[in-house]
Amino acid sequence: MGHLTPGPRSGTLGAVRILVTALGAPGHAFPLVPLATALRDAGHDVTFAAGPDVLGGVATTGLAVLPSGGGLAEGFVVARERLGVATWPPDRATEWTLATEVFGDILPRRVVADLAPWLATHRPDLVVAEIGDQGAALAAAAAGVPCVLHGVGRRPPLQAPMYHRARGSVLALATELGLDLVEGAPLGHASLDPCPPSLQAPPEGDELAELPLRPTAWNPPVPGSSPPASGRPWAYLTLGTAMGTSGVLRTAAAALAGLDLDVLVAAGSIAIGELDGLATDRVRVEPFVAQADVLASDHPPVLVVHHGGSGTTLGAAAAGIPQLFLPQGADQFFNAAAVSAIGAGATVASPDGVAAAAGPLIAEGPARAAARALASEIAAMPSPSDVAAAVGAWGQPEM
Repeated sequence: MGHLTPGPRSGTLGAVRILVTALGAPGHAFPLVPLATALRDAGHDVTFAAGPDVLGGVATTGLAVLPSGGGLAEGFVVARERLGVATWPPDRATEWTLATEVFGDILPRRVVADLAPWLATHRPDLVVAEIGDQGAALAAAAAGVPCVLHGVGRRPPLQAPMYHRARGSVLALATELGLDLVEGAPLGHASLDPCPPSLQAPPEGDELAELPLRPTAWNPPVPGSSPPASGRPWAYLTLGTAMGTSGVLRTAAAALAGLDLDVLVAAGSIAIGELDGLATDRVRVEPFVAQADVLASDHPPVLVVHHGGSGTTLGAAAAGIPQLFLPQGADQFFNAAAVSAIGAGATVASPDGVAAAAGPLIAEGPARAAARALASEIAAMPSPSDVAAAVGAWGQPEM
């Protein structure tokens, strides 16, 4: 596994047409927006393709947008119908099976169907595909367009359905498209890696050259996205936009308020009606929160308590804020373990452990020092503008 660095070719690509693609969920699409806008600002013709659930938010940047693939939630509905899964959330083994169906077959097929006509008509010079958007990488290969993968966090472990477990279905789709994709071959010629080395997983056979890219939090404007007005220490609490339950959120919020903290709760995937009665003079509940804005505000939280999604993990890490993890599924357990291992956070199995675990993270001590060190590591990584300026070094297969 090599690393790319901006070199003599970094200015040779000229103004080009670039398609940036991602799956239709905030955690998949929003991490790519800073690079997409940086490429646009560098003079390139950039179109952003994603599912309808996130496309309106992306369009607030002024980027040209293209519907692609549908939403993840709807994809899981289809998978549950296919596999006869009635209850939700399922056990973890069933969750992996459903996710493998969604990421390996349902969404890739939809993305290929949506992108193939656009690629044939517009003939972009480069596709930048979010690592989970394997249909976009296949569509690029079928159209003969160079493709670079854009990570959203740590490398997917071998058991991850988003990438490795879904490989058989992806290979079958590649064969249908007339591609001779060798087992284990990467879907692209290079990879943009937003995970700081201290959190990154070791390589597991992926031979793509990597270019470090500073994780840069982004979200569209969201009403109500301001820190608590009291000026007191506060915690930010979310279980993300994909999975979570109201009971977990309620228990965690009560525990944090009991530590004499104000609490800003982002309901995310939980219907706001399920949280009736949670709001108090110390707890504010919003359907969604502009997370990037509150983490970077003049009055940031002293603690981020969350599910362990890659966007929240890297956003809090870049802000130098200790993290308390309540993993709910998917890659969240691996993110929680990585941050906890370097001392910049802690992990609890249930919300009943929030109060005891939060105390040492709030106090000035080793955890806060580790969080600041992690933020310094991230700040030293190349920015989206730096990477966009070097597109000639990574945007073409010939290195």
